[in-house]
Amino acid sequence: MKIAKIEAKYLLVSVQIPVRDKPMESGALLVTIETDTGIRGVGMAREHDRYCLAVREQLEHNIIPFIMSKDPLSPEHLWNEAAWDLSRGDYRVPSGAVSRAISAVDQALWDIRGQAYGQPVYRLLGGSSRDEIDIYMTFGLNIYTPEEEAEAARRLLAQGHTVFKLQGLAADRGKNVSHDVARVKALRETVGDSAKIILDGRNEYDLYHAKEVARRIEPYDVAYFDEPMLAKDPQAMVELRRSCPRVPIAARGFGGNIRSNRDLIAQGAVDIMGSSVMDGGGFTQSIKVAHMAEMYQLQLVTGGGWHSQNAHLIAAVNNGWMTEHHAIAALMCDQLFVDTIKPLKGKLRLSDKPGLGLQLNEAAVREATERGRAAERSGLK
Repeated sequence: MKIAKIEAKYLLVSVQIPVRDKPMESGALLVTIETDTGIRGVGMAREHDRYCLAVREQLEHNIIPFIMSKDPLSPEHLWNEAAWDLSRGDYRVPSGAVSRAISAVDQALWDIRGQAYGQPVYRLLGGSSRDEIDIYMTFGLNIYTPEEEAEAARRLLAQGHTVFKLQGLAADRGKNVSHDVARVKALRETVGDSAKIILDGRNEYDLYHAKEVARRIEPYDVAYFDEPMLAKDPQAMVELRRSCPRVPIAARGFGGNIRSNRDLIAQGAVDIMGSSVMDGGGFTQSIKVAHMAEMYQLQLVTGGGWHSQNAHLIAAVNNGWMTEHHAIAALMCDQLFVDTIKPLKGKLRLSDKPGLGLQLNEAAVREATERGRAAERSGLK
């Protein structure tokens, strides 16, 4: 079996914002790989707009020519060969746009591998004997008024969901913490004492202000403070954990590789290990991070949305805890794929279909591709 065709398409998808029922456009990069036997695998890069195009450039000019005609059933070999060829030995290169490009290709290769062997990806990765995993609902997206945010939480609570995540605004470039603290307080009042709350700092606070956030949200019993620090600095995060021991900290590595994740784990910078096959090197690298975290008795969660991909990682490992169900990414997934898996009362039941279990909605992909091309012609924001 050989790789016969690879395409990378910038998609602009129109989705209806929950509660507001108002359309908004969100972008993503779709990578498809076809073999000479007719199997097609899919991968996604979650970044949008100009950054998404940078990922496509890496794919079209560097990665696609390198892996064309190679064996798709050896993702470990291809990952290392591609990373080395691109970096020429410089460990800093396979990060950023390059990591996202490699991650999208790696997802598609594992999808092909699963289809070739007739098994879901999570079973090929190890399979922890679970086809149902816990999820958390990322619903607070900095687009709502306080009243709308409360209504969005109430709707999810009524559906039986029990873990809620707010994307922090980090107002005034992270110097004004009061806005996000008030949102955590309001959410606790809305969902009650038994629900879990996560605050996503989106890597936008410095150490001083991250400490202030942690100290002020401590009374609201947050499950963890996710991605709190600028640059994901392990040394600074160790200090954050030391100063606020009752607020658990989660993050994933800065460089999109196993080494940056190793530094977070080994230095004791996190209470919970984060991961994402969207930007962490795909499944090939993320499974190594998961096992590394298990050696340090750390639970694993995923971020970055796109639960249809990331759920396979959580279901594969013994220390897998939760995967993220991101409101916008989930709506995009439901449009781009047919018969997608849906959350039910805080759980996500994975399909036993081979590979990633995803079938493209060809009409929706064509429409989103045309919308993306139109946006490129007019100039992306």
